[in-house]
Amino acid sequence: MKCAARLRRSTALIAPRTRGFTLIEVTLATALLGVVGAGIVTFLGAFATGASARTRVSDPALEATLALRRLDAIAPDLRTVLAADKTSAVLWLNDRVPSRTVHLSELGCLRVDLERGELVLETIDESALASDRSLETEFEAGDDFLAAMESARTAGVLRTRVLAEGLESMRFSAAATRSAVVLEVGAAGATSGVVLSPAKPEEPLR
Repeated sequence: MKCAARLRRSTALIAPRTRGFTLIEVTLATALLGVVGAGIVTFLGAFATGASARTRVSDPALEATLALRRLDAIAPDLRTVLAADKTSAVLWLNDRVPSRTVHLSELGCLRVDLERGELVLETIDESALASDRSLETEFEAGDDFLAAMESARTAGVLRTRVLAEGLESMRFSAAATRSAVVLEVGAAGATSGVVLSPAKPEEPLR
């Protein structure tokens, strides 16, 4: 009997004590979750505000300058402006087919999308060109480059990249030199114009 009593007493000493959470611990955990939740809500709100503000440009001059910087990064070897109207300007981006003549794969079209408030650059989709080499065309100086880009757009073989956004008005106008064009943009009641001009203008041979 004594041995059994000692065994029960030693077992009771070894058994771990279990307890629930105290009111203070529950309160602290709830407060911590509240702080984390508030931080997440604040972050999401700021992200949404930033995305919304991106569609409203207050400085059209800045946006136009950024557009030219983006174009220069895409086409650092820009040769000349081949044709332009109020909503589009066709550019000879490079001489990737060494010939000093213009090929379809060397063209880019700056186009105004007033519905979206965007200025976009359209170029021939490399995958479409690789799958159908007959798309490649060599132009002569008197060809209608605007119509050629419109045909490529209709055929769905153009790749589009956004250069500027959040603008209320955009249009192209003639520049003093033949190889350049003026881009006029407006937003938030302000307007600005920048000259799109190649660093080293070069006319095609024909």
